Order: sequence, then structure tokens, then C-alpha cells
Amino acid sequence: MKEGAATRPYRQRERAATAEATTQRILAVGLELFKDRPIDQITLAEVAERAGVGVQTVIRRVGTKDGLIAAVNAWVGPMIGAARGAPDTADPAEVAARAAHQYERWGDVIRRSLSQEDISPAVAATVTDGRQAHRAWVAQAFHNQLRAVLDAAGPAARDDLLGRLVAVTGAELWHVLRRDGGLAAAAAQAAVADLITACLTAAATAAMPVTSTDRRR
Repeated sequence: MKEGAATRPYRQRERAATAEATTQRILAVGLELFKDRPIDQITLAEVAERAGVGVQTVIRRVGTKDGLIAAVNAWVGPMIGAARGAPDTADPAEVAARAAHQYERWGDVIRRSLSQEDISPAVAATVTDGRQAHRAWVAQAFHNQLRAVLDAAGPAARDDLLGRLVAVTGAELWHVLRRDGGLAAAAAQAAVADLITACLTAAATAAMPVTSTDRRR
């Protein structure tokens, strides 16, 4: 076998690894800039400079600024989701702890996206994806409780409980507690756990069948 033929696959893998590393740098720079400033103050030229590549390289990788945001979202989205873990518990304290872990790491990024969803279609798509993922996580985590309310009181009651649970475990409330309210992370986590418990208790009480004794009161 000729030497050139033997080394060609190695060189192809090396080029692919170099290209992937370049893409990773571009996405990491895009994420850092998105954390620091509004999207209208981010330029592809600055992304290129910080990533140590030419502007044309950035354009080839992501296209436009909206393309950059979409690419960053596709890259970082799984990391944000992984920070909360699987929806395999309905224990209020554990759910609150997982939300705290996610929001302490990614809450500022999520909050910046929420504040700019009307500016960019890519940001709006990112926010929509995040909301859907959060709602699906909550629905799965509290599947048994939601099912019990559905069976006892119907779809409207089930949707009401789901909406409340989505709200009290959401990034918006975490921001209010931590940033506006000035609570420490542990205190904010405890507040979220209390609110989850209150939602579940209220829903369970409302779904309880009325007894003959209750009717006489």
C-alpha cells in the first residue's frame, strides 16, 4: 500500500477534528457574548476575532447572526436540560433542588433569552423550545398527580395544576426570588419546594369527593 493512501484517512480525521474544534470555539464565543450583552450588540466580526478565525469562517459555520443564535441553542440546549436531570421524581424538595441546580448554572442565559424573544426569530424559537421542554419535564415528573386530578376532576383541573407547577418551577420565578427578591439559593429553593407542595395539596383537596357529611355542612 502506498504511503499516501495509508495516511489519507488520518489526515481527513485530523481536518475534521480541527474543523469541529473551530466550530466549538465559535459557539463558545457566541454563548459568552450572548450572556454579556443584547443580541443587537453582537457582531459576527467580534465573534470571529474572539474565536481566532476569519469572518468568512464564522459565516460558513453559522450563516447569519440568527444562524449563530440557532447554532448556539442547538449546542447548549442539551447541556441546559441535563443540568436538571431526568423527570423521575415528584418529591417537591427534589424537584426544587434540580431546578435550583439548573437555574444557578443557566438561569441568566434563560432569562436573557426570555427578555429578547421579540427581537430575533432565532431567540423566539429558542424560548419556545425551552418552554416546551420545561412543560414536558414537569408533566412527566408529576404524571401520577396530574393523572389523579384528571380522573377525579377532569381535564380543566388537570391543566390548571400543570400550569401552576410549570409556573412555580420556571426560570421567571427563580429570577424573581434570586435577583429581585435577593434570596440566597437555598432560600429560593425552599420557597419553590413550598409552592410545589401547596399546588399539589390544593389540587388534591379540590379533587376529593364530597361526602354526605360535607353536604350537610
